[in-house]
Amino acid sequence: LQPNPHTIERESCTESIQHRSYNISEGLFTHCTLAPTMSTEEEGPTEVGTADVDVKKKEFVLSFEDITVHVPSKSKGCLSCCSNKNSPLRHYGQEYFGMSVEQRDAFYTLDRVSGYVKSGETLLVLGKSGSGKSTLLKSICSRLNQTDQLYGSVSFNGIPIGKSNQSWRRMCSYVSADDGTHSPVLTVGETFTFAAQCTSDGHSTEEEIADTVDFFLDALGLSHVKDTVVGDENLRGVSGGQKRRVTVGEMLIDPNSRVYCLDNITDGLASTDSFSLIQQISAACKKYRMAAVITLLQPSDEIVQLFDKLLVLSSQGQTAYFGPVDRDILQSVFLEEGVDAEKGDSGGIADLVMSQTTSSMEDSAISRFKTSPTNLNLTKELNTIKANAVSLNDRESVLKQFLPAEKYSTSRLYQLRFIASRRRKLIFRNSMTYARSVIAIVFGVIVGSLFAALQQDTIGALGRSGYIFLSSFLVLMLSSAVTIPDGFRQRITLFKHRDSEFYSGRMAYVVQVVMDLPLSILEATLIATISYWWVGMTPGADHFFFFLGTLIGLECVGQAFARFLCAVSRTQVSANVASSLCILLFATVGGFMPAYSTITWVLRWLSWVTPVAYAFEGMMINQFDGTTFFGLVIVDKNGTSTVGNVDGTKYLSSQSLPRSQWGTNTQVKIFDCLMLFVFAMVLDVIAMKYQESSRDWYFNKIRRSRATVAHSTEGEEVKSGDAKLDENDTEAQAKSGEGSMEPESLAVSNLSYAVNIGKTKSCWKPRRATWGSLLGPALAKIAGKKLQSSLARAEEEEEKPVTELTLLNEVTARFKCGRMTALMGQSGAGKTTLLDVIAGYKTGGVITGDIMIDGYAKEDATWKAMNGYAEQQDILNPYMSVLETIKFTADCRLPSHVDKNAIINSVIELMDLSEYTDMIVGHEKEGEGLPKHARKRLTIANQLVVQPKVLFLDEPSSNLGVNDAALVMGAVRRSTDAMKLITLVTIHQPSKKMFESFDDLLLLAKGGRVAYCGELGSKSQTLISHFTSLSGKMPSASANPADFVLSVLDGGSPDEAVAKFKESDICKQLNSAIDADVKEANSQPRGIATTHSLHFFTEFGLLFRRQFLVQWRNPSYSFLRFFVSAGATFILGLLFFDIKNNVQGAVFAIAAIFFMTFVLVIPMQAAVIPLIEDRAVLYREAVSGTYSRFTYGLGQLFADIPFHALNTIIMYAIIYYLVGFRSGAEFVGYFIFMLFLANWSVMSMGQLYALVTPNEETANGLAGLSVILSVCLMGFLITSSAMPQGWLWANSANMFRYILQGLVTNELSGQNYNIDIGALIPPVENTTTTADGSGRFLAHLFDDSNSNGKVITFMPGGTVPEGDNTAAQGAALLGLVLHAGQGENKVESEQDMRDLLQCMVENKCLVEPVPTNFLECNVVSNDSQVSPVCFDQFSAVIANLEDSERHVGECFIDMIDHAEHTSMGVPASFKLDAYTETEHRDIASCLTRKLLIEGPDIGLNSIIKGFSELWDIVMFIQEIIEKGIDIPGDAILYYFGWSQFDADKFEFSAPWKWNYCVIAVVVFLLAMEIIKLCAFNFIIWTKR
Repeated sequence: LQPNPHTIERESCTESIQHRSYNISEGLFTHCTLAPTMSTEEEGPTEVGTADVDVKKKEFVLSFEDITVHVPSKSKGCLSCCSNKNSPLRHYGQEYFGMSVEQRDAFYTLDRVSGYVKSGETLLVLGKSGSGKSTLLKSICSRLNQTDQLYGSVSFNGIPIGKSNQSWRRMCSYVSADDGTHSPVLTVGETFTFAAQCTSDGHSTEEEIADTVDFFLDALGLSHVKDTVVGDENLRGVSGGQKRRVTVGEMLIDPNSRVYCLDNITDGLASTDSFSLIQQISAACKKYRMAAVITLLQPSDEIVQLFDKLLVLSSQGQTAYFGPVDRDILQSVFLEEGVDAEKGDSGGIADLVMSQTTSSMEDSAISRFKTSPTNLNLTKELNTIKANAVSLNDRESVLKQFLPAEKYSTSRLYQLRFIASRRRKLIFRNSMTYARSVIAIVFGVIVGSLFAALQQDTIGALGRSGYIFLSSFLVLMLSSAVTIPDGFRQRITLFKHRDSEFYSGRMAYVVQVVMDLPLSILEATLIATISYWWVGMTPGADHFFFFLGTLIGLECVGQAFARFLCAVSRTQVSANVASSLCILLFATVGGFMPAYSTITWVLRWLSWVTPVAYAFEGMMINQFDGTTFFGLVIVDKNGTSTVGNVDGTKYLSSQSLPRSQWGTNTQVKIFDCLMLFVFAMVLDVIAMKYQESSRDWYFNKIRRSRATVAHSTEGEEVKSGDAKLDENDTEAQAKSGEGSMEPESLAVSNLSYAVNIGKTKSCWKPRRATWGSLLGPALAKIAGKKLQSSLARAEEEEEKPVTELTLLNEVTARFKCGRMTALMGQSGAGKTTLLDVIAGYKTGGVITGDIMIDGYAKEDATWKAMNGYAEQQDILNPYMSVLETIKFTADCRLPSHVDKNAIINSVIELMDLSEYTDMIVGHEKEGEGLPKHARKRLTIANQLVVQPKVLFLDEPSSNLGVNDAALVMGAVRRSTDAMKLITLVTIHQPSKKMFESFDDLLLLAKGGRVAYCGELGSKSQTLISHFTSLSGKMPSASANPADFVLSVLDGGSPDEAVAKFKESDICKQLNSAIDADVKEANSQPRGIATTHSLHFFTEFGLLFRRQFLVQWRNPSYSFLRFFVSAGATFILGLLFFDIKNNVQGAVFAIAAIFFMTFVLVIPMQAAVIPLIEDRAVLYREAVSGTYSRFTYGLGQLFADIPFHALNTIIMYAIIYYLVGFRSGAEFVGYFIFMLFLANWSVMSMGQLYALVTPNEETANGLAGLSVILSVCLMGFLITSSAMPQGWLWANSANMFRYILQGLVTNELSGQNYNIDIGALIPPVENTTTTADGSGRFLAHLFDDSNSNGKVITFMPGGTVPEGDNTAAQGAALLGLVLHAGQGENKVESEQDMRDLLQCMVENKCLVEPVPTNFLECNVVSNDSQVSPVCFDQFSAVIANLEDSERHVGECFIDMIDHAEHTSMGVPASFKLDAYTETEHRDIASCLTRKLLIEGPDIGLNSIIKGFSELWDIVMFIQEIIEKGIDIPGDAILYYFGWSQFDADKFEFSAPWKWNYCVIAVVVFLLAMEIIKLCAFNFIIWTKR
């Protein structure tokens, strides 16, 4: 056996890595990973490896012929009924959304494009925006959208590949232009390592993979950031340019790839880095016989010359040119006949091929190409390729030699291993992992302590039912809420990996499920362990572990449900709303309230497909089955009291549990628990199948239809006005600039800027990530700042005790009126920093030096009126049209006396925005609205409309193609000339033509020092001459001067360049000009532009109008909110349809209002997202002086009110009459008013979270936590009387408590609700046994013959009648009263009766034997010398009888005939000892009748009244009557602590719905609005 050639090649590569000797022309692909690594022991004979190497080295040709991509039309969907243009519904839809609802017609994004690229070659694709460059790359590498129709053929050696070929996708790598697809918490090295593992053969050792990764990192210049996290907007990681290289390298590392499709891979890279990267790719393709198809935006000639072939696409996706990079041939195609080549081709090659500005010019160029010899050669070559292709029978076998044989590079088992390793890192580095544990502990403590005071009685049973429901709801909601954001973050990376066939999507999903399970178990265990025992649930390990297992099942269901929503939802907003709605539905039909048997038949089936119903049923059975608890006290007419213990099983029956008794309760609860895991499995299986369903939408956002305003809100006079403002319109200019001066120059002298950094390091060396370093994202989300990753912050040398970092160092420059100055420099030289300092946008650091206007020092008071600043990011309101955006700025910042329409039209013309005036700006990230170049021009126009004197532009050509950049810079040039502006522009990679459109250049070297400041000269000769003398090299005539000066600066010493400029005549002239300006300024008075400020109400009106339009056009704020409210309230209306006038109806009314309050919370995130989006707009406009922040906040506040009102009407109209709430003007009015306040308050709370948190995820998370806390503490699941004393403050501080209390009071107060005791109260044990052997239940006590024979009462606080306690004496007295029958006293004296009862209880007069003790205490004593202890009180009550002595004496007539009576008619000879207990009872009953007020039940009620003060009765005593009794609604409110009891009047009242609930909600609302207004003024999240 011979040594494996791959091993030999890898060893040589490893040795090269160790010596770190690389050739830039061989750097990127020289690593031996291009051939699979196979050890001799594992793979056998050498021939196998040699054969593979031979296959790899075979020549190939990739051709594409007549590629046509047809994008299907977009139907109107639910708006198809609006096809009639005159349909009112169609106009309503247009006006409602503010956007066109027209369907999108089908179109061709590519039209018969042909070409080829051979092994060893590179092909450059150029085209205008929307020409289909990216679509062509996706067509070549089989990554086209599934809905798009591909015609033509993509062939490999003449063999068609097909539209979607998995093996071809592995062989053809694709690099997108999106750098946001990485996992931010993984380091650069880990990102590369994972890609290498995915694309290895599965047998590579860790060392070999590490060697591969190190090689690519070094070749891409990323070695020094190997251990730095990639980062995102919340976690600062690598720079933008470095992230671009990470994106490229991650795909290039695949050893299976022979063809590379690279989309805009030089975005964010400096010109030298771009040249180096393309040079490496070109050299590697030639050496290793690979091919690359690359699109670039603004390539220089030096970069273009590196390519072998060039393909130019027209704006309609047609082939405008394919052939060699030959300037003469290109001139013959793209220059019109008769045009001088020197004049027509004055820029670079990219400028030449993109010079066709009209469709007719493009058509002419296409026609010239079709008739050219170059096109003929293309046709011949394509025919030759097809002719040389193998026969049909041999194609499959030949393709197998080139294409990978397996579906994936690695086995399923190997995939599980490295995907699990990556998932583990993501879990442990995700701050939410630790936050979830903390949240579980916090909620465990809160819920446990809230329900800790429950007793083992009926009230406690109801409370524990609430605890079970809350636990189910809490676990499901938390698990779902924390999974959705993570799922949306990870799915972007998944889409990228799956496009490249890195691994199986199913394997990735299985790993996610398994790896997330331990965290679910931990979270459920924390909640259960803390709260279960604290609440006093049923003891026993079996009960606890069943409870825990059910919570774990709910955790699994919540996460599976969230993963399902992530799979089928396009956006996180829709997933969040769907999650909240579904969980609300789960809760309402879960069996807690209403019970299963009372759910309307229309929705009852939902209970069987709801996880919460199974969890609630199982945990309720686990808690109550086989248990008993104190429920009732039964008192018979003999005075005997019996404690009634409620059987838990019968209590379950009263709650309609189990829903179906198909087996024993134990079997049912086990089945319920297992069903939760079945639900989770089913949801996961569905989610696994559809997890990539939104991939096509995500990667094809740009195809979303653009939107236009149906009817202009600005009127036709603005758009159609003929007035224009240009350099010749002196009258308009005078009006717009009245009272101002026209500055001739802006200068800075010795300007320095330093920031305090504490300590700086002389050299940075990366280190590995640590646990502590990875908690940064959590702090970032809390603090709202980007945290620098500590991974790149370990020092190699000692720290130097430097407290300041100088970013600008004595910058001196002068900028002239009517001239454009390019601000360029090395990476990190401080270009944008200088722009910010001059413009006054830097709020921190130390600024020294002078900023002067015509020699006068800059004054902050007037500076805002003179300058305009267009930032690199296009910060615009996405829901306004172009015209509305410009006009709003003009109305806010221009004086009222100027002709604003003329200025607006002039700016629109200068910026060439006429065709976009009615187009909505749209969300750039979503690919909707304005194209990038028009968006950039609108950003600039927004500054020009205020008629500035100085214009600052930060990277206006960034991320734009050649033509788009030319459009933007051409507009800037026209504006500078027309408006005589002082224009200062930072520029990154200008083409030659663009660079020469500037007049002057300010070049900064590293350290913020000036390397050049002066004129460019004709064809940049002045600039070239200066740098030629510095470098000693003369650039070629076709070289780009910008690239030349930067290469000189990069290749030489920055110190030398700075020193050379200071010694030059240009610098001396610059200093002289500044000195002359200062001298002239000192000799004459100053004239500075006056500031303009709007009247407060005018400004408020403008902001109110804009905010109203924005919210009206925002579907997530308006339509989604209304839809959710309507749908949720309709479901609630069906659930609680037509409530009855009984206690169950009262409970249903309370439940309906409770769930309706929760409905208000669901659209809260609709308030969060728009405000977070608008914060950047607010900061930009407020800083530029467009308006004040206070007025903005006030305008938004009032603009929200109509939406609150409309949502209130929608909810009221649906739920009020479906549920059957009480009628009456006062009650309806109160309901609407409180619901309006609730709508306003909830949305205001969401907006407040949006202002005080750094991002959308944190705001929604905080909102969700506050809602859960509010649900716990609002007084429904556990009443305030049952809450521990320590939580009452939280109940009082809960805004939702007052909303619920007010609405419930409005419904229940003043109404009576019938209660059927026999049907409502559970069965009672410990009573007599009936003939059939069953226990005597309440239903058996309702006997006509004994209808007034017994009294049942709930004793206060669960008190059991024992011994001589008050409850026992009360029960005895009730028995005596029942035995006595109807009263005879005609006069009621409540105080006398109360005194008598108190005396008897205190002196133990009602203990056994009750009649004897009753008589001895009140009327007669065995000791004739001592009066009875309660004689006076008894006499006071009896005195109310007419002829009281006779009445009393009647009770003794049967005992002693004609005896002499003593005081109160008691016979003097009467002795207790002389009579039996039965006779004592008869006498006592007779005397009791004399005490009681005559009339049915009145006497009994008087006794109850008397005892009310002694017992503080909460659940009051009632007489049992077959027909039931009426309970006042205020008494039900009293149970919740929402009404008061007047002992004197013996009545309940709830007077607080107006003067307490409404005022409390208003106070909360005012407090939130005031805090919001303050937050608008102090917002810091969007500051620089």
